[in-house]
Amino acid sequence: MSFLDKLNALIDPKLKDTFERKAYDPAKDRKWLVGRLEASKTQFGSTETTRGGGAKWWKLANGVVAFSPTRPDKMPLVVNGQTTLFIPSEHFVTFVDHMIAAVNAGEFDKELTSDNTNGTTVKVRVPRKAREGSTGGAGWSEERRAKFAKTVEARKAAKTA
Repeated sequence: MSFLDKLNALIDPKLKDTFERKAYDPAKDRKWLVGRLEASKTQFGSTETTRGGGAKWWKLANGVVAFSPTRPDKMPLVVNGQTTLFIPSEHFVTFVDHMIAAVNAGEFDKELTSDNTNGTTVKVRVPRKAREGSTGGAGWSEERRAKFAKTVEARKAAKTA
C-alpha cells in the first residue's frame, strides 16, 4: 500500500457535519430552564393575571398542580420517568426551588439532550368550572322541554307529510 493510499484511508468526508456542528453548551440550556422555572414560580405566586413570562407549564385543580416542563427544543422534559408531574399546591414553590438547584448542579443535563419521552407524555385536562347561574346540570325547565317537544313533533309531521 502506498503512502497516498494510507492517507486516503484516513480521510472521512462524513466528519464534515461533526466538524461544522456547534459544540453542545449545557450552561446555555441550564440558564434557559432556570429562567422558565423562575417564571413558573412567579406565575404561580401571582394573584392576578399577568402578561409575559411565556406559556404556563402548570395547571392547578383541586389543590394539585400538574407541572409539565419542556426543554429548550420544546420537547417535554422527563423527570422521574414522567413528563407531567403532580404536586400538592402547597409544595409547588419548594419543588421548583429544588428543581432549580438540581438544574444548576447539572443533574438534568442528560434529560436536556436525550430523546427519552417515548410513552411518558400525559395529557392533562382541567375540570371546567360551572357557569354562573347554572343549575349544575340539573336539566331543562319544563317550559323548555315543552318547546323542544313541539319542535320534534313538527319535524315528525313534516317527514310524514
